[in-house]
Formats: sequence, structure tokens, C-alpha cells
Amino acid sequence: MTAEVNSAAAAVGCPHHAAAAKSQEPSGAKSDTPCGFSAQMMAAAQQTGDKSRGFRVHDSEPRLSTARAVSSIPKSDFTPAHQSAAAGHWEYPSEEMYFRAMQRKGWDPDAEQMKTIVAIHNTVNEQSWNEVMKWEALHPSQAPPKLKRFIGKPTEYSPKARMMNLFGWSVLPFDRHDWVVERESGDEVRYVIDFYSGQPEPGRPLSVYLDVRPALDSVEGAVDRLRWQFNEKIRPLLPFQGLFFGADTSSAPRTTGTPATADSAERGRSNVTPKGPAN
Repeated sequence: MTAEVNSAAAAVGCPHHAAAAKSQEPSGAKSDTPCGFSAQMMAAAQQTGDKSRGFRVHDSEPRLSTARAVSSIPKSDFTPAHQSAAAGHWEYPSEEMYFRAMQRKGWDPDAEQMKTIVAIHNTVNEQSWNEVMKWEALHPSQAPPKLKRFIGKPTEYSPKARMMNLFGWSVLPFDRHDWVVERESGDEVRYVIDFYSGQPEPGRPLSVYLDVRPALDSVEGAVDRLRWQFNEKIRPLLPFQGLFFGADTSSAPRTTGTPATADSAERGRSNVTPKGPAN
């Protein structure tokens, strides 16, 4: 599954994490980033942000927006403290929330870049949910699935990530998230999301690759992965597809947006290219 979107780091109350290029981790601190990939996304903000349109921060009270955007990601009945119980969708952190969360974690955030970072962050969350929904299309229902909870595991590499790194096929991801989706039936399904750094290219913004797939903690998750591999890699090569399998292949997770590179397509990742906030 590949698709090109904006990317970014999260601070609080979002299904993503961060890891910052301008970060200063206190000595002895754990590798515990504020909801995501701060280093990658601070670097992305430096590339995409236009400081001439920003503002200078002269004290410890930067003038940052407190407005929170509402995502398109449905929220289940479970409501964490940083979310509104009345809201039917997850709310993204405001610029101020993001900035304060990074400070509490020991990072050195740049207030001038918060608008860009939050904009990128929100978009990468939307794309991550889109990738999850492609998998959920294998299990159609009348009511859409909802994101129940999430957890960041930046130092817990998935078996797939370890294997790809062991054989020299890929570097290790800089972050990992586990999203738990609740279906109409009440069943909970866990998805693993690995975040990889793209190779820097002159004149191009920093890229991030998302590898989204069902966790192998159930027979269904394993079967879904096999179904996707069959529909994507084997089925197009078979003759008489319409006769034996039907002409509609929409049930398989599909590519959306701008086609990614051949390398990212081979690895089944979603290409995330930071673009920053719209003018």
C-alpha cells in the first residue's frame, strides 16, 4: 500500500508519536518522545516552514494557537483525559499543547515551527487512518470502525522491522505505533504502524514511509495479510481473473494519491512527504 501525503510529529492526544531534530534529551532520560517522531518532523518543519512569515518568541510564553482541529478518525466510547467525551472523532493537539508537551519531555521545540509541525502531524494521522481503512475494507460492515486507543512504542521494533533490517533490506524504523480499532461487532483489532526515514534528496522535502498492517496476534490478521499479498502480487498475473475470481478487486488494500517510488512500493509502505500548512 503506497500513498503520498503530508507527515509530522505529534505531541498529545493523537494516534502518533515524534522524534525531534532539535531535541535535547536530558541525561539518563529514556527514549520517550512526545507522542511520536519529533526529530524527523522538526527536520521536516525546518525544510517546509517559512520563518519569514512566523514570529519571534522572546520569553517563555510564546503566542501559540490553542485551537484544536477535529480529525476524520471516529472515536469509540472510550475517552482518554485529553479528549472530549462529547466529540465523536479524535481531536488533534493544538500548537500550544504540542509545544508544552515537547517541553515537558525535555525537548527544545521551536515555537515558530509549531504551525507547520501540527499541520504535517494532522495529515500523517489522516493518512495512517486511510491505510487502516484499506485493510478494514476486507471486513465490510454497516457502521464504520472506530479507533479505540493507541500506544507509541518507539524502542520496541516489530518482528517484520527486525527481519528486514537483519537481511539488509531496510534501516530500523524511527518510531512505531499500535492502533486498536473497534468494529461494529465490538471486536478489537490491532494494527502496527512502522515509521521509516526516507533518504534525503537535494531539492526535495524530507520523506517518511508508513508500513501499516494488521498485527499477527490472530488468525484473522495473518489471513488478511495473505489475502492482500495474493490480491496485489499474484492475482494480477493470473489469466481469466473475471471468470474465476470476479473482476472487482476493490476489497484489497489499494494505492491512493501520487504513486510512490518503486522502492517504497516493494516494501508496502505509504510515502509521506511533508508539505507544511497551506497559505
